[in-house]
Amino acid sequence: MHATQPIAVEHGVMSFNEHSEEASHAEHVLSLILDGNARIRHGDDITLGAGVVTLVPAGMPHRLLSADNLEAWWLGFCAGCLDIDETHPLMSPFKRVRSGMPPMITVEPARRERLLFLFADLREECQRNTPETGIVTRCLLLLILSEVNRAMRTDAPSAAPLTDSLTTRALEYIQSHCLEKISLQDVAAAVHRTPAHVAAAVKKSTGFSVGEWITRNKLQAASLKLAHTGESVEKIAVSVGWGDVTHFIRQFKKHYGSTPAAWRKQVRANHRTEETV
Repeated sequence: MHATQPIAVEHGVMSFNEHSEEASHAEHVLSLILDGNARIRHGDDITLGAGVVTLVPAGMPHRLLSADNLEAWWLGFCAGCLDIDETHPLMSPFKRVRSGMPPMITVEPARRERLLFLFADLREECQRNTPETGIVTRCLLLLILSEVNRAMRTDAPSAAPLTDSLTTRALEYIQSHCLEKISLQDVAAAVHRTPAHVAAAVKKSTGFSVGEWITRNKLQAASLKLAHTGESVEKIAVSVGWGDVTHFIRQFKKHYGSTPAAWRKQVRANHRTEETV
C-alpha cells in the first residue's frame, strides 16, 4: 500500500483446513466471495459462500478458520488517509459490523457483475500509479461502498434489530468519544438510560462490556497512528487517552498479540512486501 495510494486490491484462490492466527488490521477490509466457501471467527464462527461480501472494520480481531476452493477479491483501505471515517454515509456497513451485527452482506446475482467490474477497474488503476490515480481510486472505492450499501438495504430485515437500538446508540457514542475520558456512566447519560441497563444491553448484544468497547476503540485509533504516522509510541499512548505508557503497551499486546513497536514494524514490512509484488 503506497503512501500516496492507500488502497490495496487482490484477487486469488485458496484452500486450507488449519486454523489461522487471529488478526486485526489498521485498514478497513472488504472482500467479495466469488466461489467456494470459508469459515471465519468474528465473535461467532460463521460460514460464508459465493455472493457474500465480508467486512472487517479497522482494529477488529478476526480469524479465517478454513477455506475450500475459496475464490475472492480482497480490498483494504486506510479510511483516514482517504478522508473517510465511519460517520461517512457510505461507511454504514462497517459501522453496522462494529455495532455488533454479523460481518457479511449478501449481494444479489444481478449486482455481482457490477462489483466485479469495479474491483478489477480499481486494481488496474492502482497498478497504473499515475498523478490522477489517487483521485480515481478514491472514486472507485466510493462506488464499491455504494454497491455494498445497496446490498445492505436489500438485506435490511437482518439489520433491523440494531438499526436504532440502545446498543447501537451506545456504541456510536463510544466510537465518537473514545479518545476522551469516558466511562459507563458517560455512555449511559448520553443514551438516557441507567448504567446497569446499558451495561447489560451492550454485553448481551455484543458479548463485550462497555469498558472493553472503549478500550477497543482506543486501540483501533492507536493502530492507525502506528501504521500511518511516525509518532512515538509514548506520544500515541497519550493521544488515545493512556497516561501510563506501560499500561498502554500491555493492553495493546493483549489485544494484538505483540507490542506496539513490533506490530508497527510488521505492518510496515507487510506494506513494503506488497509494494514489490
